[in-house]
Amino acid sequence: MTELEKKLLLTKDEYDYLMEYFCKKIPLVPTHITKQTNYYFDTDDLSMNRKNITCRVRLKNGQYKGTMKQHFANSDQSTETEIKLYEGINKNAFTDMGLKLQGELITERCTVFKHFGCEVVLDKNAYLGHIDYELEIEYTPEHEKNAQTIMHIILDM
Repeated sequence: MTELEKKLLLTKDEYDYLMEYFCKKIPLVPTHITKQTNYYFDTDDLSMNRKNITCRVRLKNGQYKGTMKQHFANSDQSTETEIKLYEGINKNAFTDMGLKLQGELITERCTVFKHFGCEVVLDKNAYLGHIDYELEIEYTPEHEKNAQTIMHIILDM
């Protein structure tokens, strides 16, 4: 599956402002925060990461899903392949390949807009003792211009 997304790191103040604006002042969709945990697998020397490949098991709504994601340099595009899981993070196709659990990322995600072939989410991510904030726009190929417009509108805010 091909995935297209634009991402923008935010400061805490920017994140708080956008959450207030989209969730309380002018909610465009019913908003609620979902929680997901991503578990990342790689070799000890992180060779998959160096090849722009992400090996992840996501726990969301009590369900595990494994994916291998190939990122294309200087592009919004990546391809995602579903990976077989036997026992969640303990036994799966990644562990069969000799990859090891290298870390986890906990995301609190709020969808703030879903229209014109685009979905806009605000993420609060916690990993390795750090917290960061992100705006993400997922879009379909025919709606890239809409995604760019939405990104520019939000940047102007």
